Amino acid sequence: MNYLAHFKLAENHPKLLVGNLLADHVKGRLVGQLEPGIESGIRLHRAIDAFTDSHPLVQSSRARFHYKYRRYGGIITDIVFDHFLAINWKHYDSRPLDVFCRDTTNEIMRYKGCLSDPARDQIERMIENRSMEHYVDPRFIRRSLVYLSKKLKRKNPLDSGYSQFKTFELALKRDFFLFFPKLQNFAHSWIQEHYHLN
Repeated sequence: MNYLAHFKLAENHPKLLVGNLLADHVKGRLVGQLEPGIESGIRLHRAIDAFTDSHPLVQSSRARFHYKYRRYGGIITDIVFDHFLAINWKHYDSRPLDVFCRDTTNEIMRYKGCLSDPARDQIERMIENRSMEHYVDPRFIRRSLVYLSKKLKRKNPLDSGYSQFKTFELALKRDFFLFFPKLQNFAHSWIQEHYHLN
């Protein structure tokens, strides 16, 4: 899942939100180099990714793609599932999407002193470009995949990955609606069990 889902699954806990942002910028073991609550957010992000990657519904989604895209199926499904979350947002949150995004990024910016330079740059770009709100637009899927195709070092087919979304849209949507409640239950249980700080 991408940041919209990760932030939603953090259940409005400020330090879990910060950790979810930092997760892609912090590698290796967590040994107290950050605030405990923020490290919990990184652990939650990693747990969500592991649950998602191993879940049969997500694996089925990735297996739908044509052969040359399957190696990059995780990237495609992460973006597509955030799109389905965005366009069906009212089923998952009482706040409008733009209000959720504003509240979330404002909360994270309260902790900007805890962010690495790359993470701070990233959240500032997200605010400036309103990137999470743009997930409602299918064209954003295309733009995101083209952008990621250029970021990867090895040659890849992601610049045409939008074709997989269009070809399998209905099946992917069905997969998302079946999977996301299971992911919500997993994240909620993880927070109840592991997040005893603050």
